[in-house]
Amino acid sequence: MNQKLIHAVHIYILMIMSTGFMVHVLSLSVLLSIAKRDAWLSVISSAVPVTIWILLVFYIYKRLNKDDLISFLEKSFSKWVVVIFSTLFCSYFLLTAFMTLKFTVYWANDNYTLDIPNFVVVLLFSLVCYYASVKGLRTIATMAFLVLPFVILFGILVGVGNTPNKNYEQLFPLFEDGYKGFFQGIAYACAGLFEVLFLILFLSKSLTDKLKLKWLILVGLFLVGLFFGPLAASIAEFGSVEAGKLRNPAYEEWKLLTLGYHITRLDFLSIFQWLSGAYIRISLSLFIAGKVFSYKNEKRWVLPILYMILIVATCIPLDSTSFIIFMKKFYFPISLIFQITIMLFLLLFTKLKGEKP
Repeated sequence: MNQKLIHAVHIYILMIMSTGFMVHVLSLSVLLSIAKRDAWLSVISSAVPVTIWILLVFYIYKRLNKDDLISFLEKSFSKWVVVIFSTLFCSYFLLTAFMTLKFTVYWANDNYTLDIPNFVVVLLFSLVCYYASVKGLRTIATMAFLVLPFVILFGILVGVGNTPNKNYEQLFPLFEDGYKGFFQGIAYACAGLFEVLFLILFLSKSLTDKLKLKWLILVGLFLVGLFFGPLAASIAEFGSVEAGKLRNPAYEEWKLLTLGYHITRLDFLSIFQWLSGAYIRISLSLFIAGKVFSYKNEKRWVLPILYMILIVATCIPLDSTSFIIFMKKFYFPISLIFQITIMLFLLLFTKLKGEKP
């Protein structure tokens, strides 16, 4: 098995698992607090900029001609430019892993690891992710391929099973507080969905076949649907006010689900969903960060150091309220600005230095 090569279908699946975790978990509560009842319309409206974004990503992908982003920069610019961008990208992926793991620890501590020290939870889960990162891209992609059907199946179960608990009249009326929250909601939704740029452009060199534009667009729209489903359901089930107060709206929906009169607690299935997404997202992010950091020669010490930084950073005491505020005020806005800036840079320089599609 060649751990350096994957098929295009693997990238589609990795996008669904990794970015799907972002929009299904990290973005949900923040978007509800920003746009309130208008949040579901913000997500639907984000389908337009996301489609345009994917068209631009595909254009850059074609101009890179099977090179990944760092290889393109190395061929086109001086060493110091490559070092600066490599540091930025490595920091971005490390921050992505940190946000995922930290939020997972909060969720686990609130629900089933209250009596277990956070350090133990962080260390054990990090070791599992580290093993996947060390084994390579194909292992991560294969694991994503294996768990995705179950993640989707459980998602359908909670969505359909909670139908009696939903009152879709709570999705209306819209724009009670004006249009500001609606447009801010679109920006926050795009902050999560736009990250497909980096997954595609950093993994393209590992492909044995070519990505197809129609499949990328379908995956992008599927992610929008994955965002919309639990968001609209949480408003329909809890109301926009209560849903905005929940830290994990998608998880709280599981607590409403019952099968008949005797099976009343099925939220244990969501543990598989959550940990599967976090596992793929963290292991993939730090795998890419390690490759970016050692883009010329593979350095075995890079991944252990990255995971040590991740573990230490996650174990630093920080209350959950401050973390949510950090996500809302800094992480999502800065992430969106960073993604758009990189996109503009790449459009300019691939036009000047890239190969014609």
